[in-house]
Amino acid sequence: MHRVCDSNVPESEAQDVKKEPLTVGNDESKRWRGGKGASVRMEERENWCYAEILNGGTRRQITQRLADRFGVSVRTADDDYTRAQKLLSAEQIATRGDLLNQIQALRLAAVRKALTKGQLQTVAMLLKDMGAVIGEAAPEQLATINTPQLQITIDDRRHSSD
Repeated sequence: MHRVCDSNVPESEAQDVKKEPLTVGNDESKRWRGGKGASVRMEERENWCYAEILNGGTRRQITQRLADRFGVSVRTADDDYTRAQKLLSAEQIATRGDLLNQIQALRLAAVRKALTKGQLQTVAMLLKDMGAVIGEAAPEQLATINTPQLQITIDDRRHSSD
């Protein structure tokens, strides 16, 4: 027990007061308020996982690193990994057209540079790649598409009633 002395109260009238340590349970000022909610923390884990997927590694490696870093279970980390994969897939589908346009533009620039340097084999390879992207078929494939088809059907005469 502690003796509490108040300057306004004479020492003779001081009361014996039981002092409890201040904890979250008995002191409002120690209670946590605000901060990041569960959805924000989940999004942070997903974004971290997304970046780790791009850096490389197996699913198991990444989920274990995520669990260790954020202090979550491996199952929660695996769920975060699944959501990160969905984000990556959706992003790749959405940006595919833009990426193809950028790649084609880079190929055109490379063709121009290769032509000025006389690198004809490089030009041929780049033009073949550009043609494949736009769906240009090789001459051998075009020839087989336009070739007439011959079908032969053989009737079994043994079973007919002739």
